[in-house]
Amino acid sequence: MALSAATSMLLTSLSCSTTNGAQHTHVLIEESDALATLRKVRLLAPHGDWIAFNPDKGRGRARQMSALLATGPGHDHHRACDCVVVVNRGDRLTVLYIDLKSGNPRGYVGQFKSTRQFVKYWLGLAEEFHALQWRHVE
Repeated sequence: MALSAATSMLLTSLSCSTTNGAQHTHVLIEESDALATLRKVRLLAPHGDWIAFNPDKGRGRARQMSALLATGPGHDHHRACDCVVVVNRGDRLTVLYIDLKSGNPRGYVGQFKSTRQFVKYWLGLAEEFHALQWRHVE
């Protein structure tokens, strides 16, 4: 199965994309924190019109996903989840935000809020400059 033109455009607009439904049947989510007890989760997904990306890996690097997610002290909005999965079903996008937490979970509220705002911005750019339209469901 091939990705739709809209999903392909979303995929190529990110530097931290990890998997897509045209080539994969699972999403591997990994936590890089050495102190974490939950280090890997594998989501099974059939071939389809979906993509997954790791916004946490796109932050604070020379080639980052977006300057909007650059890291720096005192900027709680510069946070990111471990994985975002976007499923395209016709004109409806379903967005799943995932963050692996162990034992003493904390800080996830800011991570989800920041990542959700980035996704809204990202999808807004696609709508504005690529004339893509869909119903966005979180």
